[in-house]
Amino acid sequence: MIRLVDPNNGVLPSQWIRRAAACGTVISEIPVTPRQIQPNSLDLRLGGNGYRVQCSFLPGSEGMSGKLDRYTWYAFDVPADGILLERNQVYIFPLQESLALAPHISGRANPKSTTGRLDIFTRLVTEDATAFDEVPSGYHGILYLEVIPRSFAVRIRKGDTLSQIRFQVGSPVLSFNDTMSILDEDPLILDRDLRILRSKDLPVHDGIVLSVNLPRSQQQTVGYQARRNTPPVDLQATGLSKRRYWDRIHADSKPVILEPDEFYIFRSRELICLPPELCAEMVAFEARSGEVRTHYAGFFDSGFGYNGENPPSVTAAGVVLEVRSRDVPFLIEDGQPIFRINLLRCTEVPDALYGSHAGSNYQGQRDVRLSRQFSLADVHEERESNQISMEI
Repeated sequence: MIRLVDPNNGVLPSQWIRRAAACGTVISEIPVTPRQIQPNSLDLRLGGNGYRVQCSFLPGSEGMSGKLDRYTWYAFDVPADGILLERNQVYIFPLQESLALAPHISGRANPKSTTGRLDIFTRLVTEDATAFDEVPSGYHGILYLEVIPRSFAVRIRKGDTLSQIRFQVGSPVLSFNDTMSILDEDPLILDRDLRILRSKDLPVHDGIVLSVNLPRSQQQTVGYQARRNTPPVDLQATGLSKRRYWDRIHADSKPVILEPDEFYIFRSRELICLPPELCAEMVAFEARSGEVRTHYAGFFDSGFGYNGENPPSVTAAGVVLEVRSRDVPFLIEDGQPIFRINLLRCTEVPDALYGSHAGSNYQGQRDVRLSRQFSLADVHEERESNQISMEI
């Protein structure tokens, strides 16, 4: 058996985050709420003001204040009823949380699942950052979030959570040998027929290589393509009409060709079951499989697709792929490998696993699930769509 939990090399769990918020490692004038704390990550809240800036940038040695002085077009407050962010415009928001990390603790950020499924591009920035989404060991200072809505204009409010941060010590990523061993010991990956896949069944190089699910069916929705010129999406909305914002994709006799600058939602062919000792991260680009970005929200908390009371064949969940093709039209086919994931150790088992919170939207997903804003859309839309196939 390999050692999965290592206090010197791993992602810090929910109980550590709770203590960090209580002792001043995570600082906020408005106390951190229980709903922000995930098994291995902390949801970060937008502050009450923001900046419309000329371009994306990294602060570097000039610092965030210097860059904002030079590149801000206008500053704004966020009113109680929210503010509208336009498509393909760049905004910077100071976050409510700031950090005072110990010298051996660093951070890494990702967009939340809902953020990625709405095609909202976000990146965490520190005061003098030279890399996005990275918080260096021992960082003391304010956190900022760069926000770029891509497919839809969005309405946001103070306190909305678009991004999450995980805290870590050492080197959490499992080595090649440990990844191969855990695949052979535990039922982490299943195929769509619910057979457990072992190391001999999967390509493993710089992570586990996985594929897209596009079964030939005129009746099954295998993906969605974002529509253009839709009304804005209010992040606090529920029950939005899928048909108003998305076109369905059916992989029947027609090829699925990704067009440049279009946004698609698909699902992985494989299903994942992460035990309490592991979390995972999806790599944004798999250049060896084509110039395709396959995710914005690439972090999986411990317990994703897992429930100790049931076997993986019941609980394992698909990975939603948030896909953009770069530069040229690109054909994808069923079972085509287009992304990879890295397995990460925890320093200790989280005291609450993924999906244990009431109202979890994505645990156990085996369909192509859109963001929670669309979760209550009329069911008759599904029936009507069964008679429509979409040519891309």
